[in-house]
Amino acid sequence: MSDGSRVLSLAAATGGGRLRQLDALRVITCLSVVAVHSIGGPYPPDVVGIGAATSILHYSREIFFFVSALVLVRTYVPRTGPDGRLPDEGAFRRRRLRLIGVPYLVWTTIYFVVWIWHVRTTQPVGPIIDDAPLRWVYLVVTGNGCYHMYFLLVTLQFAVIFPYFLRFLARTRGHHGWVLAASVVAQVATLSVYHWVALPDEGWRMVLGDSSLFAYQLWMVAGALAGLYLERLHDWLTNHKALVILAVPVALIALLWNYYSHIPSMGVLEASTPLQPMMIVWSAVMLAALYLLADRFAAMESATARAVFGYGAQLSFGVYLAHPLVLDLVLSMFRRIGVFAASPWIAAVSFLLTAAGAVVLCTVLHRTRLALPLLGRSRTDSGHMDRIWAPELRPQLAATSALMLLVAAAVLVTYRQAPPVPAQPGGLAITVGAETAPPDGSVVRDVAGR
Repeated sequence: MSDGSRVLSLAAATGGGRLRQLDALRVITCLSVVAVHSIGGPYPPDVVGIGAATSILHYSREIFFFVSALVLVRTYVPRTGPDGRLPDEGAFRRRRLRLIGVPYLVWTTIYFVVWIWHVRTTQPVGPIIDDAPLRWVYLVVTGNGCYHMYFLLVTLQFAVIFPYFLRFLARTRGHHGWVLAASVVAQVATLSVYHWVALPDEGWRMVLGDSSLFAYQLWMVAGALAGLYLERLHDWLTNHKALVILAVPVALIALLWNYYSHIPSMGVLEASTPLQPMMIVWSAVMLAALYLLADRFAAMESATARAVFGYGAQLSFGVYLAHPLVLDLVLSMFRRIGVFAASPWIAAVSFLLTAAGAVVLCTVLHRTRLALPLLGRSRTDSGHMDRIWAPELRPQLAATSALMLLVAAAVLVTYRQAPPVPAQPGGLAITVGAETAPPDGSVVRDVAGR
């Protein structure tokens, strides 16, 4: 697979065999995922402005799939033979299933327990416990454990077929442009059916619905091909910066026009769904723009920037997994202290606290034996942490930690003084099956993240 075995010079040029622009892109995308969920937390789900904001941020899921496939190809293509076959395909699958499958099962269980805790005052707990094993299996099979767990289910499916996909890339060498074109056509057709006909749900989610490879195959294919031809793609993007920058407002106008024009007939939730053809255009444009931004970050010589993006990329998977739990705690705290409101300020603070809390939680977990089952990462030791965090970062980290402790202390004091306020609809919801439970324990339909 000669055109895949000579794609590593760009990695060598960026130092240490890592593509620092991809590290930065992962961090940016992960923060976008946190933002798309947290900014809507204080609002009802059918607010028009929130629908517009989440539509703009929904590029994040596509970019996550793209980067995942890109990294896999760049990692494993140099190890393949002339026919694209890995030396030990079974070992690859076992490793991927362990790194993704174990966290998937653990976090599905965690969110299931959180849901039971939320509904304990509104539903009889006895029948829930009796049905827990069967319901847990249902959540695992469908990806309904929480509104973001579909990503792991799709990634697991891709891991199973990835060795065959490498062989396919080898056999279609010289025709990869046609492969990409066919993938685009299939993606447009799939999203058109989802948006205007029907979106398969329940047991069909993993087979044909939004937890299946069909829903995101374009971004896997495009990411894989980008991994093969990254130097060529990198050169094209950096040589056409003006075109990429100009495309952003044009695509944004088209996206918002598409959104607002569909509200009268479909409502806010359907009009803002990421599973529609318009998102292909918007996500592709934002991928190009954010790649250029990430490349600028990667060019920074600051040890602080390298540490933030390098270690942030390592934590991104864990932050993705944990952030709904942290957001649930943040919104519950707001309700407890009486400041929960449909406000841009509350939404902004929710995002900041959720992002910071998830990073702190994952940083702590990364140093424990729970790192592998919870983060899909091997445990790191103190010496490794010292090498990651440059000395000049430590004062900032100390100041940040002190500030977070001060905020936590203020929350505890305020909690004693302020009575709980009634929960408003539309907060973050923990998904279980077709229903979700916001932090006050009421049950609503799942409207977030689908």
